[in-house]
Amino acid sequence: MKTKLVELHDFFGAYFHQDWMIEHGSSEDVISSFLVESDIGILRLVQQEVDSLLNEQRSEQDLRNYLLKELSCYYCYWNEWQTGEQWLLHIANRLDITISQLGRPK
Repeated sequence: MKTKLVELHDFFGAYFHQDWMIEHGSSEDVISSFLVESDIGILRLVQQEVDSLLNEQRSEQDLRNYLLKELSCYYCYWNEWQTGEQWLLHIANRLDITISQLGRPK
C-alpha cells in the first residue's frame, strides 16, 4: 500500500490511530492537538493533500476504504458526519483558519 498523500497519511496515522480515543475526548480534540502541535509548513501540506483527496471525488465507500486502508485513519466519521467529504471539508476549514491565524504578522 503506497499512498501519494504522505503528509495526510502521517496525520491520520499519528493522530487518528487505533487508540486515539484513549488519548483524546473527541475527534475535534484530535484535530485541535494536530493544529497546535504542527508548524505552518506541515499544516499547509496537509491542507493541500486534503484538497487533493477531495478533488478525486471518490464514492463514499471508496473514500471510507481509502481512509482506513491507505491512510491509516481509524476514526469512524460516519457516526458523526453524513459523508467523508463533509468531514474532510471540516478538517480543511479548520486548517484554513489556523493557517490564516498563524500567517498573520504579529
